[in-house]
Amino acid sequence: MELRGPLSGKDQKPVIFILALSSFMASLDATIVNISLPTIAESFHVSINTVSWVAMSYLLVLSGFLLVFGKLGDMKGFRKIFLAGFSLFTFGSLLCGYAFSIEALIGFRLIQGIGAAALEAIGPAMVVIYLPKEIRGRVLGILATVVSLGVAAGPIIGGFLTEYVSWHWIFIINVPIGICAIIMGLKWIPADRITKRPGLFDYPGAILFFFALALFLWPVNEGLTLGWTSPAILGSLCISVVLWILFILREIQCQDPLCNFDIFRNRNFLAASLAAAIMMLAFSGVEFLLPFFFEGVLGYHSSFAGLLLAIPSVALIIFGPLSGALSDRFGSRGLATGSALFAVVTYFMISMYSQNTSILFIVLTLLFVGVALGVFFPPNMNQILGQSKKDEEGVGSSIMITMKNVGGTLGVALMGTIAVLTVVHNEGFDPKTPVADIPRGILVDGFDVAIMAAAGIVIVAAILSAIAKDNSG
Repeated sequence: MELRGPLSGKDQKPVIFILALSSFMASLDATIVNISLPTIAESFHVSINTVSWVAMSYLLVLSGFLLVFGKLGDMKGFRKIFLAGFSLFTFGSLLCGYAFSIEALIGFRLIQGIGAAALEAIGPAMVVIYLPKEIRGRVLGILATVVSLGVAAGPIIGGFLTEYVSWHWIFIINVPIGICAIIMGLKWIPADRITKRPGLFDYPGAILFFFALALFLWPVNEGLTLGWTSPAILGSLCISVVLWILFILREIQCQDPLCNFDIFRNRNFLAASLAAAIMMLAFSGVEFLLPFFFEGVLGYHSSFAGLLLAIPSVALIIFGPLSGALSDRFGSRGLATGSALFAVVTYFMISMYSQNTSILFIVLTLLFVGVALGVFFPPNMNQILGQSKKDEEGVGSSIMITMKNVGGTLGVALMGTIAVLTVVHNEGFDPKTPVADIPRGILVDGFDVAIMAAAGIVIVAAILSAIAKDNSG
């Protein structure tokens, strides 16, 4: 059927369910893999830097294609792009589940991430297109809750499957769910009419953005292994700089750009957006390292480590709505700044982890991380979206999501590199040494330095949050 207006009555529920399912799966797969990385590294006998690309490849294409699919949804119709994305995500999951090498797994994660980008980019827009105005806010709230549940469930489900079945099943489990969702989508999601053509798609801008980001992340992650002054590393960094310059020039001159850089002229928007990216950088880096500490140093089983890693997400679910209400009443700047400073203290506490750290201390610090993030992000989003011009809220929202994803991708590369660099510098290990072959005590040294770096980086987020004024101020 063809959409002739907002869906009514019985036609709304299946569409809401499909959107919620897609949001859950995309957010689940962003976290379900981390808990399995130590096992995957051991399975393929590879180093921390190498296995980090299993997480980074997914985040890379997720960051690089969000703006792309948002634009394509406007041009080609949301139903078509959404179902294509779900199909690609499901197919990529199947390939990941049967990956025969670490290189194949990384490549298949790229496919999975492209599909996830389509789901994440146009899900909120489909709420506006398909549902009546009276229930949009409630449905967006449902989707936000489902995303948080997916983030929280990822480590638990991933830990259970890794320990009791196989790490392959963290991907294979998506396949039957994805097939059912696609069948439901074909039946229940109507074809949306494209009333106007929003211009030509900015293919050069999309290509420049993706390769500029990829050629920056690769040397950050591999510089230690290949040598920071090697031709490959220096050449990649130089090409990345050139591509970033070309991307900015392209977007400034393009009539229908992927990213409107005029919005960055607003100092408050820029400061708050950078603060969000930095908070995601620190948290993603810490979240990437924690499974190696819990399993490789403390010897916890994957299922128990997964339960621990779910604690921050659960705390975020609880404290996020409360923080949002408080920011509406008292303003955003104080809450965002205070919670960022609290995160600094929390990461400093986590950097004190050792082989003798009590489980109570671990639970408390992970709870504090969730509280810090839960209190930070709602007022931070208010700071960002409150600075967006009227009729440009969508632009501000997409840029905010992209910057957070880029920050998260960089965090995995940066924290992994710092941890390995510490081990290499202090103990003389080869950077290519498989993580399973590094003694526990030496791993602790690399972990502690990396987490201290995260604490220092978040200080910058606190300063930026203090700079960014509320919309009223």
